[in-house]
Amino acid sequence: MFHHPIHVEFEDIDSYGIIHHPKFFYYMERTRCAFLMQNGIDIRTGKINLGLVLRNIQINIKSQVEMFDNLDVELETSDISKYRFNFIYTFKRDGKTIATGSTEMVYIDLATKRLIAIPEDQVKLLKSIEKENA
Repeated sequence: MFHHPIHVEFEDIDSYGIIHHPKFFYYMERTRCAFLMQNGIDIRTGKINLGLVLRNIQINIKSQVEMFDNLDVELETSDISKYRFNFIYTFKRDGKTIATGSTEMVYIDLATKRLIAIPEDQVKLLKSIEKENA
């Protein structure tokens, strides 16, 4: 499991004083990018000829988030196959789950924009945070 801290800022809050729901998607992106970068995966466009792209996204909000909350986002993987896998996100505040989400991901060749098999080194990395009983 990979952990990534998020601090909810003033700009993340809507007129009701709670988190603006699209911010969860941004937090998922930050967590995913942090995991890849901290594990030596250069995600900058043009540095490599493959891209990791989102195919599907889902979020389930169980409890509201307010300004200046500190969140811990837990990241795991599931359903790793030859061509796709899921990132599973668990948002926690003070150890309690407040939201869950998932993104289905695929790799593409950046030159052709066509689907490719997940590279073996990436499979190994993804399996290192695979959710138990997934």
